[in-house]
Amino acid sequence: MATDYTYLYEEYPEVISADQLYRICHISKRKAKWLLEHGYIPCEDSGKKTRRYKIRLNDVIDYLRTLEAAPDLVATPVGAFNVKRKQLNPIAQICQKEFQRFLYNIWTDEADILRISDVQVLLGYSAGTIRQWILRKELRSTRLPCGIQVTAKEWLIDFTVRYTIKNPSHLSITHRKLVEQHFCDCSQKCN
Repeated sequence: MATDYTYLYEEYPEVISADQLYRICHISKRKAKWLLEHGYIPCEDSGKKTRRYKIRLNDVIDYLRTLEAAPDLVATPVGAFNVKRKQLNPIAQICQKEFQRFLYNIWTDEADILRISDVQVLLGYSAGTIRQWILRKELRSTRLPCGIQVTAKEWLIDFTVRYTIKNPSHLSITHRKLVEQHFCDCSQKCN
């Protein structure tokens, strides 16, 4: 049984916009644009950036009826309008324990107590960024009696592992090189 679309005449004017089209048809803006550009729904195209299309409501209802009766006639490209799943960054999938061991190994010669300037050298972030991490309590630290803010190497390693996984696309050049070096070491061990 065909759906009754007469209620659309009460809700919408005789000529509608692309914005109204995608709401009526329950489709994405991208799919609505594709349907209009490929002639599945007749329209008047002004070529402007905004309010580009003028679509007659009768044509939209004809399209909906055709779609309901013979969906094969309105063949949109398969998968073209599906939501693309966000691919996980390989850095976000790094093995925490292995990366932690890697950092302990390469930072063996570093002091157990590190100043902000030491953290800057090891990770390549600005002093202001490191202070923000400390203020937000993301990076544990303590203040020495002389007033100098320091962190333990162990705390820095734990933070670095967490930060790497949580923010894989926001790493400094130095930090990214550490991760790449870790990946190289892992691939050499596997071969």
